[in-house]
Amino acid sequence: MKGLEKMMRDILTGVVIRAMTIKGHLDVRDMHRNAKKAGRVNEKLLFKILRRNKDCMYGRRYGFSDIRTVEEYRSRVPITTYSDYKDLIDKMVKDDEKGLITSLPLVGYGQSSGSVGTRKFIPITKDVLRIFTKYTVTRMMGIADDYMKKNGLGRLYPGRGMFTLPGFDDVLPNGLPCNNIVDASARRIGFLYPVILSVPFRKRLTGAEANFRYVNLRFALEDKNSMYIFSAFVKSYTDMIMYLQKHWETLVEDIENGTVSDLSGATPEARARILAATRPNPARAAELRAEFEKGFDETIAKRLWPHLCVISGIGTSTYAPFAELARKYSKDILFDFSIYGATEGLFAACDRIGDGRQLMLPDSCYYEFIPVDDESRIFSITELEVGRDYEIVITNQAGLYRYKCGDVITVVDHLYECPYIQFAYRKGQLINVLGEKTTEAHINALVERLSEQTGLSIMHWAAYVDYNSDPCSYVLLIENGKGEDMSVCSADADKLLDEINPRFAFYKALEEIGSLRIRNQRPGTHAEWAKQQISKGVSPEQVKPVRILDSDEKREFFLSRAD
Repeated sequence: MKGLEKMMRDILTGVVIRAMTIKGHLDVRDMHRNAKKAGRVNEKLLFKILRRNKDCMYGRRYGFSDIRTVEEYRSRVPITTYSDYKDLIDKMVKDDEKGLITSLPLVGYGQSSGSVGTRKFIPITKDVLRIFTKYTVTRMMGIADDYMKKNGLGRLYPGRGMFTLPGFDDVLPNGLPCNNIVDASARRIGFLYPVILSVPFRKRLTGAEANFRYVNLRFALEDKNSMYIFSAFVKSYTDMIMYLQKHWETLVEDIENGTVSDLSGATPEARARILAATRPNPARAAELRAEFEKGFDETIAKRLWPHLCVISGIGTSTYAPFAELARKYSKDILFDFSIYGATEGLFAACDRIGDGRQLMLPDSCYYEFIPVDDESRIFSITELEVGRDYEIVITNQAGLYRYKCGDVITVVDHLYECPYIQFAYRKGQLINVLGEKTTEAHINALVERLSEQTGLSIMHWAAYVDYNSDPCSYVLLIENGKGEDMSVCSADADKLLDEINPRFAFYKALEEIGSLRIRNQRPGTHAEWAKQQISKGVSPEQVKPVRILDSDEKREFFLSRAD
């Protein structure tokens, strides 16, 4: 990039990042204002949705135009799952039929892998994208800037950043795009990509065009003033660090010489685009080489990017081990635990740096909550109790009504009348032999404590029930990168689970369930699973860690790779 062009780009970056930071402050202010009147805001959204969709087929079927109260809505409209919409969505996708489940024009579809790996197509409207855009990057900038000012750290540096998701393109038979919901919302501001991202393209390269980690790092490493890293999940950041450890020499050589190596996996067209946006940069290459040769320690990110202020990505619950790993490379960098939602909608977002609690967003979806311990009841957003678990039911702004997402959340606090929540587990993602209901959260806590006791880093694990043992028993598969024998920790793990889930201890004392056993998982198994799913067409960001072996496909894959 030529000198004048680079100078103009830097000036535009400063202006745009400052504007986005101001908007982020306003977005967080909206979150807090809505929290004061969460019930009213949420009900108002419901009736707006019903009014807009009263003339679609689904709206006519259930008489949306005549519904005047929440009670009427609950009595007339059934609770649904994806199977209730599948045939209608198939007609929308294949035959471009309109007015079936929403009267609003669609801008595309989001891809969801579902809980068992089957692709689902979720309609997307402008309102859905607007909410995702509002509460992602600008919110991150607002809370990071606020934290820095309050703690005497100055202001958020107006630099570009890295968006670690791959570009993803798929066009359905109806001509509409289908991609990851976060990528779809980010494209709304694609015209700003060259000034807010280190990669200088308005349209990011897809995985079919080039390796997205190579492309992101190729430009980010050269951009010394990179200020933020935005990931859907913190795991994307740790994966990037692992990739960098393995390939930094090739990346530095390409920066030094202005070349694009075979590591890029780039098509001829993509290679030409990358080359057109680069120049040999031996000075920056020398700086990078000197830092890499010092090693990968907790200062590596800050040494590579002195102005790096904030890393954003979901890093709680299942992703907590990856957040801990991320911190090992990110001293003095702020962490934003980002958003919580699904392709079907955005449900909550963090309003403070470093705080894993996420404040629900009453202006995003209309919510209902089913208590896990009493499924005969249903509550509104203002009726939730701290410490209690609830399954979320949503009515979104794209044609899903009283839709069970399959997610269970725990209420951890309130701001005014709006709950702070944390994701607990996917419905069905638990082990339940006799009513002990050992959840993913239980086993995650067990793994964290076992890791502390043994001093071993445990990044990947999966659990299942061995029904062939007498009595049947839990088995925990642990993948340890260094190849240590984790089975020797079985007794310690069993004792920890007794403490974490007393119901498990109760049934074990009755000899109805056997003691927990640990089996060693072959190193690289979880990475191999992810690679296999991606080869089937699943977006990399949709490949979530496997925790419970709840399908024949998962059991066959993981048990065939266990000692």
